[in-house]
Amino acid sequence: MKGWRRIGDGVGVDWAGGAWTFAATGGRAGLVRDGAAGPFLCLTGLAVVGRRDDAAFTADSLVGLDVVHGRLLATFEPSGWHGLTVRAGWTLCRDGRGMELEIQASADSVGELRRLEIMAETRPRGLTAKDGAEPQWTVEPRDRWAAGSTYDGREPDALLKRLTTLPVGAHGSPPEHPDFGSLCCDPDVGFRGSFFEIARPDDVARTITTKQHAAEPIRYAFFGFDLEKGVVLRGRLRVVSLDESADWRDERDRFLAEPPPLRTD
Repeated sequence: MKGWRRIGDGVGVDWAGGAWTFAATGGRAGLVRDGAAGPFLCLTGLAVVGRRDDAAFTADSLVGLDVVHGRLLATFEPSGWHGLTVRAGWTLCRDGRGMELEIQASADSVGELRRLEIMAETRPRGLTAKDGAEPQWTVEPRDRWAAGSTYDGREPDALLKRLTTLPVGAHGSPPEHPDFGSLCCDPDVGFRGSFFEIARPDDVARTITTKQHAAEPIRYAFFGFDLEKGVVLRGRLRVVSLDESADWRDERDRFLAEPPPLRTD
């Protein structure tokens, strides 16, 4: 299984029937390919108590881009975020059928990054609502503290008017969202057939979704914990392309049973 490689001044990987590269543009950092919407499997923003930034992951905040043993590593230091460093790693998995995004966060400040969330999505956004109506959003919280984060000033008032928070413990109950996962068939992404996306429930404080379109992305709010100097937070988001005989339940069970990777890079 071949991994990421240097291509001129950039990086690339062959996956899911196409050639993908990395881009950090418009506040989003992730994978892109010709002829498909993007970016895909990407970082999309930061949030703490009283603050949200959907333009944090840009070329200006990108301080390192490396390929280590076939794994792509991108390091960001967003300006004004109290010494926050976010390292993202994209790695082929499941014999080349899957791609995993590992997110790592650290900081050199104390008492500044309260209930830090790093936002990530697997699919491009920008779909229009049905009949021109504003989309209605649903939050699935991990626990009572995550549920409270929705109302601590990080979400704009315009969104709160269109947002419903489900009861604590309700995540994973609908069949289309098993354990913070989703089964989707979206030709705009560039896959042949369907794919399954999943994150560990303990890694994700909240998911934010709308039901108005089957291809609308899930926003995963990773962590939701205070981040202090000397602490490192890690989480994973995986996407696997499924063939007709594959069962998403098998992929879910395999992912949840895997121990987290022990990395120093």
